[in-house]
Amino acid sequence: MPISNRNVLVSGGGVAASALAVWLARRGFAPTVVDLAQGARSKGAHVEVSGPGMALLDRMGAGEAVRALGAPVAEVHTHVSGRREPVRVPGEPGCLTVRHDHLVGALREQAEWTDTGQVKHLPGDTVTALEQDEEGVDVTFANSPGRRFDLVVGADGLHSPVRALAFAGPDANHLRYLGANTAVFETSNILGADSAMAWHMWPHRGCVVTTLPGADRAEAVFLMRDHFPVREGSLDRSARQRLVEEFFDQDGWKVPELLRAMGEGDLKIAPATQVRMDVWAHNRVVLVGDAAYGPGPLSGQGPAMALMGALALAGELAAAEGDHDRAFFSYEAAVRPSVREAQAVAPYVIDSVAPETGRYETWIRERAEVALARGTRLMGRLGLRPPLDTTGREFAVERYAGILEA
Repeated sequence: MPISNRNVLVSGGGVAASALAVWLARRGFAPTVVDLAQGARSKGAHVEVSGPGMALLDRMGAGEAVRALGAPVAEVHTHVSGRREPVRVPGEPGCLTVRHDHLVGALREQAEWTDTGQVKHLPGDTVTALEQDEEGVDVTFANSPGRRFDLVVGADGLHSPVRALAFAGPDANHLRYLGANTAVFETSNILGADSAMAWHMWPHRGCVVTTLPGADRAEAVFLMRDHFPVREGSLDRSARQRLVEEFFDQDGWKVPELLRAMGEGDLKIAPATQVRMDVWAHNRVVLVGDAAYGPGPLSGQGPAMALMGALALAGELAAAEGDHDRAFFSYEAAVRPSVREAQAVAPYVIDSVAPETGRYETWIRERAEVALARGTRLMGRLGLRPPLDTTGREFAVERYAGILEA
């Protein structure tokens, strides 16, 4: 039977949108990607791709290119108060740190991404209105003439315009604040190590530093417990800096050096937030990636979940020959278990790095971390160390063998 609902609009320009467009094009659909960015994405934040995510990139054909652009986290250093040297444990096997725009570029190379090729592209635009009926969706754009599509996919991030338009209730109803704000910036590689991550906890705050590909730069994340989220864009540069300094100016370790470096670069502060939704589809509109189930950047699961969701959505649409009701139901069933696992990671990370405890309880936690690290190293020597991150390992990849091998 011929495929129905071939004409698909994908809103977004990140990992989920790019991967979905590739898979849809390979299975005979006609995806159009509308992306607010003009042309190639500029240098942006670094993201972590877990082992299962890298396995999906390998099956797509992009794994080698992404590895050439990224760097593994080979070792994790836990810094404990009162100890001169950190406790070292191996990093998660197969995990990679890579610039977001490099990852997206590697995905887009898997399909012809032009106005006349396999994937059509509307750069510098966004969706402003949706009108659904039984046969399609009329879409209004900010800059381009309105068009009609068979299906619309919102793959447009944490503050998804498609989600706000297609699902009832204000956008804030789908966002869950995790009780901490994050301050992120780049600095020189103060760790003096390659392919490493280091972290230190204090009561109600913590710091994580990760070396970046090339080993000459590092990304620092200050984590600050607070009952109130900092609204993005609500603070000017000096106010953002003062906020971080008030939290950390009495701390040791690498903090004084980091605070000095913070004043020289681009400092971003945002609340640690997840997207929580009961359903991801409404008639002919469906969400994927961060727009539907963003696990939060602290989880390190965003790219992997985006890749899994894109594969599952495209695979179910192909299996259902475009029948969106069947496909959307099966897509949710396939991805929900992994999403639940992924969304449990960020709260655990926040509780580990910035515990809501006093000094004595934090001291106890630090000693527990030392014991855990020593146990993990011993298990590794005995060949018994389990993977640190099992999220998504039960995702039924082989269910989509047909689309993967097309």
